[in-house]
Amino acid sequence: MPIELCPIRKSDAPVVNEMIFAAYEDDIISHLLYNNNATPSIKASRLRETEKSWGQSLEERRVGVRDTETGELIASSQWYFYPQREGDDWKKLPVLEVPDGYNKEGYNHLVTVHTTKRNKIMGSKPYIFLSNCITFPAHQHRGAGSLMMQWGVEQARALNLPIFLTASPRGAGLYQKFKFEIIDHCRLDLSSFTTENRDTIVMLLPEPYPSQPPKPIPMLKADEDMPIDAAAPIPAVPQLPVAMTDTKYDIVVAPVTDPVDFDRLAEVEDLAFADDPLVQLLFPSGDGGTTVTERGESHRNSQKEDPSNFYVKATSVATGEIVAWLKYHLYDDLEREHIPFPKELPPGSNIPLMEAGFTTLKALREEKMAGKQYGFVLVLVTVPEWHRRGVGRKLLQRYLDVVDEKGWESWIDASPAGMGLYQKLGWEQVGGVTVDLGQFGGEKGYMETTVSLVRKPKGVLKV
Repeated sequence: MPIELCPIRKSDAPVVNEMIFAAYEDDIISHLLYNNNATPSIKASRLRETEKSWGQSLEERRVGVRDTETGELIASSQWYFYPQREGDDWKKLPVLEVPDGYNKEGYNHLVTVHTTKRNKIMGSKPYIFLSNCITFPAHQHRGAGSLMMQWGVEQARALNLPIFLTASPRGAGLYQKFKFEIIDHCRLDLSSFTTENRDTIVMLLPEPYPSQPPKPIPMLKADEDMPIDAAAPIPAVPQLPVAMTDTKYDIVVAPVTDPVDFDRLAEVEDLAFADDPLVQLLFPSGDGGTTVTERGESHRNSQKEDPSNFYVKATSVATGEIVAWLKYHLYDDLEREHIPFPKELPPGSNIPLMEAGFTTLKALREEKMAGKQYGFVLVLVTVPEWHRRGVGRKLLQRYLDVVDEKGWESWIDASPAGMGLYQKLGWEQVGGVTVDLGQFGGEKGYMETTVSLVRKPKGVLKV
């Protein structure tokens, strides 16, 4: 039986409500939210909340799939088109209206973990958020999910926006078919509700044309239907003529040799990690925390104390400002004690958290790289407005030219969000560590993962 895309209206809310409970039946999320016991009163309560909030957000788009023979709505997806947001309101967690009968603690935990992770990764920039994509179990494997995803990808390409989503391990395959990349994970603490645990997969489809700005998002009026064109093909990526190349983002990559530059490196760190919970706990700012001057001095000392530490900067041709930088270490002398980190951390650093995470990572690196000469990338940071301009890749390539010429392997400890770039350049994951930031002054139950990757040399050893 054929199927087709369709807009979802408020009159469809009861069917969508039933679809959600059917799709998540026996899923671990149903244990978290209502002990896997969707009573009629719980379903009715959730429907009331859905109808109450319907059309309140003008950024929301709902797209579904109908069976053309029966007219039945068999699948549903909920999207949000976020424009560039000013101020700090976007950082605030939503005020939740928990349906009657739901486990309030579990509901809040689910929304808080996922929203915090999304805000950390996407920030205030414009993007598309896929909140959910579901199909009645009896109609799965008919291509409904693919139809809705194709529509979303078309919108992303038309507006030059990335798409962010979180998925269960079971659903990740559909999104990977559309070239979504796994960039991180969310750890749900379900110990109070079930014996199982869940790592939700965080995925991103990057904007199709990184060198171009996004286009304005057309806003709908309240209760206005969204135009659906199921037959519209996904457009090919256009090749820009040379005359249209944007030189505003030209950079020069060079070693850091001027001591004055190290204060700017610390400023770039501040901008890059402003919303990163791990870094904010490691090096807290404000009273009793670290300052830009102290961290700049720490970097200067790091280079002075060990000649195998190297800093490389990317400078904007247009402004002359450093917009990104990389620090790497060369383990060249197996007889000498190497000190990739400064002997003394900046005042105010969170030493217990540093030891909990980096001691484990250091032990793994020493085990895997024992007896080898190799390179180690310690830091790679870019100011937010220069993200997805290829700056990080250029800095890494400068470093890789060094280790490839030597015929050495390369090590990096990174956030899952950066894995896509490193894997494209040849790194492979060999381990990692997950730390509960709540044990070190952070949000209770917030799990931060760092992955360890190794890359084989791509060049030929020159003698």
